[in-house]
Amino acid sequence: MRISTGQIFDQGTFGIQNNQSMLYKLQNQMSTGRRVVNPEDDPVAAAQALVVMQSKEVNAQYLRNQDTARSRLNVVDSTLGALTEQLQSILERTVQAGNGALGQGEREMIATELEGRLQSMIALANTQDGEGQYIFAGYQTQTQPFAVSGNSAPFDLSNTSVSYLGDEGQRKLQVEASQEMPVSETGSEVFMRIRDQAGNLTGRSMFDSLQNLIDNLNTPWGPSSLADYEQSFSDLKASLDNVSRVRASVGTRLQALDGLSNVGQDLKLQYETTLSGLQDLDYAQAISDLTRKQMQLEAAQATFSQISRLSLFNVI
Repeated sequence: MRISTGQIFDQGTFGIQNNQSMLYKLQNQMSTGRRVVNPEDDPVAAAQALVVMQSKEVNAQYLRNQDTARSRLNVVDSTLGALTEQLQSILERTVQAGNGALGQGEREMIATELEGRLQSMIALANTQDGEGQYIFAGYQTQTQPFAVSGNSAPFDLSNTSVSYLGDEGQRKLQVEASQEMPVSETGSEVFMRIRDQAGNLTGRSMFDSLQNLIDNLNTPWGPSSLADYEQSFSDLKASLDNVSRVRASVGTRLQALDGLSNVGQDLKLQYETTLSGLQDLDYAQAISDLTRKQMQLEAAQATFSQISRLSLFNVI
C-alpha cells in the first residue's frame, strides 16, 4: 500500500484537530458544569431535558399562581375576621340595649356607638388589597362597591340603606392543571344576601339590619318597638352566621392551597433532580477525560513532528 506524504500530513493534522476539539468540548463542559451544552452532545438527553424543563416551568407558574391566590385570600380572610369582631361587639351592645331597665337616653347612647360601628363596617366592605383593587366588588375591582343610598327607613333589599355597586363575578386563578380556585368573595354574598342558619334569606342586608336597629333605638319605644328590636337582633345574628360561613369557605381554600403547594414543591424537586441527571457534568469523569485527551494531543503532536521530518533525501 502506497501512502503519500500528503496523506501523512492530512491524517496527522486531522488527529491533532480532533483532539483539540475534544479538549475544547471538555473545557466548555467543565466551565458550565453541564454535560449537555449543545444538543449534539447528547441528542436524546437534550430532547428529554427540553420536555422536563417545559413541565418545570408550568409547575413554577402554578406555584406563583398559588402564592398570588394565597395572598388575595389572606386579605379576604383578615377582613372577614375584622368584620366578625365588629358584629360580635354590635351583638353585645344590642343585648344591652334590650334591657328593659334602660331609659331612652341610654338607648340613644348605644345607637350613637352603633352608628360608628356601621361606618367601620362600610369601610371594611370597601377594603382594597395591596394592588388598590376592591376585594368585594366582583369583577369591578376599580369601583368602590358600597355607598350610602340616601333612602328613607325602614330598610330592606328593595330599599337599601347602603347600595352595592359591584357585580356578581368571582375572580379565579388557575392553581393546578385541572383546578381554578376562587380568590375573592362578592359583596352581595357577604353583606347583602344574608342567610340564617337554615340557609334562608332574611330579606335585609347587614347594613339594613344595623340601620333599622339604630333607628329603633333612637325612637321612643312604643308597642311595636320590641318586635322591631327582636327582628333586628335576629337579622344581626344571621349576619354573623353568614360571615362565619363565608370565612369557613375561604379557610378551606387556603388549606387546599397549602396542600397544592406541598405537591408543587415536591414536583419542583423531582424536575430539578431529573434535569441534573440529564444535563449535569460528572466532574471526576470529566477531569479524567481531560487528562487523557491532553496526553493524546501531546502524543499526536510529537509523532506528527517526527514523521513530518522524514524524507528520502536524508538517506541519499
